Amino acid sequence: MRFDKGRWKFALVGLGAAARSIHLPAYSKEPSIEVVGGHDLHPADDLRLPFFGDFQQMLEQQNPDVVVVATPPESHFHYARTALLSGCHVICEKPLASSLEEAESLADVAKSSGRHLVVNNQYRFMKIHSVPQSLIGTESFGSLRYVKLLQTFRCNEETEKGWRGRQTRRTCLEFGTHAIDLCRFFFGSEPERMTASLPRISDSEPDLLNLIQIDFPGARTAFIELNRLTRGPQRYLEARLDGSESCIETRLGGGVSLTLGLRGGTRRPYCDLDASMGGWARLYRGEEHETIARESLNPFSDATLNLVRAFLRALDAGTVPPCDITDNIKTFSLMLKAYEQAGY
Repeated sequence: MRFDKGRWKFALVGLGAAARSIHLPAYSKEPSIEVVGGHDLHPADDLRLPFFGDFQQMLEQQNPDVVVVATPPESHFHYARTALLSGCHVICEKPLASSLEEAESLADVAKSSGRHLVVNNQYRFMKIHSVPQSLIGTESFGSLRYVKLLQTFRCNEETEKGWRGRQTRRTCLEFGTHAIDLCRFFFGSEPERMTASLPRISDSEPDLLNLIQIDFPGARTAFIELNRLTRGPQRYLEARLDGSESCIETRLGGGVSLTLGLRGGTRRPYCDLDASMGGWARLYRGEEHETIARESLNPFSDATLNLVRAFLRALDAGTVPPCDITDNIKTFSLMLKAYEQAGY
């Protein structure tokens, strides 16, 4: 339950890119949230919020209900544990921790303190993913048999600056967690087995190519290709869901495009104008399709807001929130297993 029955008091740890482009824009749209402070190792004079160079001081003076951990992964355990022991709920950026032992320890602390820790697996809350998931099992889509997730992404100085560029465990740690979590979300069950290949030319090279197959009960399969070796067209994330009655394709990232061509089989000409700036989801029957969801210009922030609202509703209702640590550990364990299978 809410501590003072007023606005939820949020405090942020880490005032870098995730806080500035995702969390703060999201919380500014929710009237029930008040950001009461931020902690970072470096001053953030450009942000209009109380700044604290000392994390413990912020906890004691501001008494937040929720602490948001948006720091590099190696410090997640320290900040999340300290916040839980201080009586705060926690929203943590992924990856949850540096090891399975740390993750399980955080789960124990959350349970013993009576507080919740959720991980920002916000891809579940993007409309281009939540709408397709809601159609699984319906007459229009049928049963889900196969999921394919594809990223073709070229690393550069901008993407590799900061903590990401220092990681040997890079792609699966930073993005594979989202892809694996989406597979669990779409299939609604836990996998029976997983096979992962993360080839690299030397031990010092990060995992720029991830090829992961995840088999679920009932002859259902997911395949994940995260390709950061490409020198071709870039796709931030595309998904294909094959059902017994139809197919759904999604794309995260968009623009304005005009496509002219001939349909396969019938050879009939077609014209397709699309203006989905943040991404889209389409339901296909053969060559015919309808758009079932579109994303905004900032889908990451909007999806985070959707997750946080669901989190706060669960706290008010006294129920377990989505993306709670007990669920996220399952995704986290699969990500670690991929590295173990690949010999990292």
